[in-house]
Amino acid sequence: MFTIKPESKKILGEIVLCKVVEGFFILLAAAALIKFINSPSEKFLLATFGLFAVRFILSGMTERLFARLSVNVQTSFRNSIHEQIFIKETQSGELLTLIFDTVQSLDDFFLKVAPQIASAIVFLPIFFICAAFTDLLTAGILLVTLPIAPLLLWLIGKATAEKNARAWAELQKLNADFRELLSAITTLKMFGRIDAGAKKIHEASQKSSAATLDVLKLAFVSSFALELITTLSIALVAVTLGLRLVAGSVEFQAALFLLLLAPEFFLPIRKFGVAFHVMISARESLARLKTFLVHADKVVGSAGKILMPPSISFVDVTFTYPKKKSPVLSGLNLKFSAGKVTALIGDSGAGKSTVLKLLAGLLTPTAGEIFWNDLPTSRMEKISMLSKVSYVPQAPHLFDAPLIKNFTMFDTLDAAELKILLAELNLPLDLNSTQKLSRGQLQRLGLIRAILKNSPIILLDEPTAGLDELTEQKVINLIKKISPRRTIIIATHRLAVINAADEVIQL
Repeated sequence: MFTIKPESKKILGEIVLCKVVEGFFILLAAAALIKFINSPSEKFLLATFGLFAVRFILSGMTERLFARLSVNVQTSFRNSIHEQIFIKETQSGELLTLIFDTVQSLDDFFLKVAPQIASAIVFLPIFFICAAFTDLLTAGILLVTLPIAPLLLWLIGKATAEKNARAWAELQKLNADFRELLSAITTLKMFGRIDAGAKKIHEASQKSSAATLDVLKLAFVSSFALELITTLSIALVAVTLGLRLVAGSVEFQAALFLLLLAPEFFLPIRKFGVAFHVMISARESLARLKTFLVHADKVVGSAGKILMPPSISFVDVTFTYPKKKSPVLSGLNLKFSAGKVTALIGDSGAGKSTVLKLLAGLLTPTAGEIFWNDLPTSRMEKISMLSKVSYVPQAPHLFDAPLIKNFTMFDTLDAAELKILLAELNLPLDLNSTQKLSRGQLQRLGLIRAILKNSPIILLDEPTAGLDELTEQKVINLIKKISPRRTIIIATHRLAVINAADEVIQL
């Protein structure tokens, strides 16, 4: 489940401090301006400009802090979502919408809405107290007119919620249709159905646009209504002060200070109205994210201690890929010994890669059970299981980032250990570059990742395919070196790997 990081809490504290200081500088700038109007002089003019300049600098610092906070929160949510990808079944359209559009809407919230909420929370009490000490009647007018705007926004929010839910549903459908078209584009082209698929995407796009436009219409109305209410409130303060100034019941300096203060008092609410639809969208997005993560956390399973490394057993395991009639594996019974290097061999298509994916928890048996020691994996928590397994496919993924980042994906980087591993595998790389790697280099990168993760079960799919004999031997030597206290299973065709294995299992 998502939790607020200590760094985010620290940023929130800095934001509050900046806003409090900014509020006091606004009051000081207004006081300096009144002094300048009463007795024009160069020092009062410079003081006024200086105070306003500091106010805008503090405002810019606050915006940058909110940008940092947004990045931290989005990263936390994306990490939480990624942890659940292998744990629960999720439709691709929903997953795409969650990771991109839903999380992205939180960025708009932190950049457009959150600063106004912070300003309202900090500025309104400060300005109201100053107004009350200056003139009770004006403070009363501010206090009476202030609740009208939030009440209006609450009413509009209730009307917007349904339309916003419809817009999200249409966007989710558009994402799912688009992904379906991309995955089937070869088949559609083969049968001349590309135009029909494009037409379907066009219709979904129009529905999504229409639903979004309905939300924006209400947002425009809410912004207009809020501007009107706050303008009338400021006008009421100004007219009251003007009449009382003529009647002599209020001093000029006090009236001018309150006239300068009234627009600042209502400014956060006016800006909040402009970004109100962003807040509605962010609220719905947060609700969806919480629902996804809360439901994902409710995993039935065991988190008991398991002797590591475990022995692993397949008992009558059958597996059939979705939309396929013939099983890849049928009634399979295997035994992988604990703390041994086992070579899994067999003809191409025999199911070696499928066995590794079942062992890694990426696939679930159609029938039968997989045991770690005497504990069935179906009763284990997926997060606990995945944390104890390192799976290296035939072509490990290279992220579009400096190579050093590709080795730190498990946050367990030891620079000295990495340097030793690179030397042992004859892999000279510029870790600060984003160079492309050959297949052989990618295989060795994947092996190093698995070692750095330091998990008790390591699964390797053809780790030496395509390597020359010298490099292959270096890989084998490293595998044997790390094999104590690990269960290592290697799917391979290579004779050198088979000869180096402690046990051999043929499919």
